[in-house]
Amino acid sequence: MAEAKGKVAGKLSTGGLNRALKMVKMIQARCNICNPRGQGRRGWWERCSHDPYFHIEEKPGASEFKELEDGTIVKLDKPETQYEKVPNWKQIPDTPAVSSGRTVQIQRERGSKFPEELGYAPICDYFNCWEPNPKFVSNRVIAHEGVQTVVGKYHTRDELAMMTLRLTETPVFVGVDTDIARRREQLERVNVHQG
Repeated sequence: MAEAKGKVAGKLSTGGLNRALKMVKMIQARCNICNPRGQGRRGWWERCSHDPYFHIEEKPGASEFKELEDGTIVKLDKPETQYEKVPNWKQIPDTPAVSSGRTVQIQRERGSKFPEELGYAPICDYFNCWEPNPKFVSNRVIAHEGVQTVVGKYHTRDELAMMTLRLTETPVFVGVDTDIARRREQLERVNVHQG
């Protein structure tokens, strides 16, 4: 089991408040041997002996490069290149607009697991935010077109407020020019339900 520490290695948090999408982070089962071209039998991940939730990557900084006189960059061969086993991270949209709000359920049926199930810290539900251990959690359920969505877990109050506005279909001021101040006021007015 991997330790639950720090940001997800190699993942940058680049969402920004102008990209208000709830994206649940999951670890996807993948194996080209047991599930070739994604055509394996249902439940293949339970019988797979190839550690389907992880893949091997070269450790960052393990390679050395040299710039030649003509500006070409070449990779220097190192006999002892270091590799690490990393999870198959995937962002899953959790919104009624995508697959009628069933994408997380569909991914569960295809073998994906939540980070906590594999010993990792929970990850923020905001688009492209990979911060572990979100501090702001809302179990508030919002119904839209017959689909119920939990607001989720986020690492800032602003992300939680933005997702509350978005899931309740409240128009949000875009964060440019004079709208920045108006959006700040709008976010501050949101009654953030935690718990």
